[in-house]
Amino acid sequence: MKLSTGHRRWVYCSAAGLFASGGLWLAFHYFMRTPGQFGDTAHPLEIWWLRLHGASAMLALVVIGSLLPVHVRRGWHQRKNLFAGCVLAALALLLIGSGYALYYVGDEVTRPWIGILHWGVGLGAPVVLAWHVWRGRQARSALSQHDNRGRAAEVHDSTTPARGTRSSAPSIQSSRPSISA
Repeated sequence: MKLSTGHRRWVYCSAAGLFASGGLWLAFHYFMRTPGQFGDTAHPLEIWWLRLHGASAMLALVVIGSLLPVHVRRGWHQRKNLFAGCVLAALALLLIGSGYALYYVGDEVTRPWIGILHWGVGLGAPVVLAWHVWRGRQARSALSQHDNRGRAAEVHDSTTPARGTRSSAPSIQSSRPSISA
């Protein structure tokens, strides 16, 4: 199921925003600590990457919701790119659930584990999205080549006589009634 250019842009932009903001938060949280009065503290930009990540997540939820009625439904009924699509959907559900749990479920003991699950899955998400897109394009290309071969065979069959028969110019018949005097 090929998405329109605009829809594809929304998918890629929301995914890129999520990945970039999450990756930047990880980098600033773990590798760019700033020295403070009582030891290392969070980098001042860390909170902004987290806020941008939350905003990107809201956009991604809208984009995922826009895919459900047509793209996902048609793909499911036509059984096209089903395995990669199901893996991508499961990954999205896992990210949504773990993101929710980071805010509303986790306590001081479980939050680090939920966080590791969330960013571990999130770092792999672009690979799964690229795999889903690649499989869809590959299937569409194979279908297109198959259709082109079938059309070429039809043209070949209609213009060349069968073996062992004489070649004659094709007769053109009119759909109008003939008038003879």
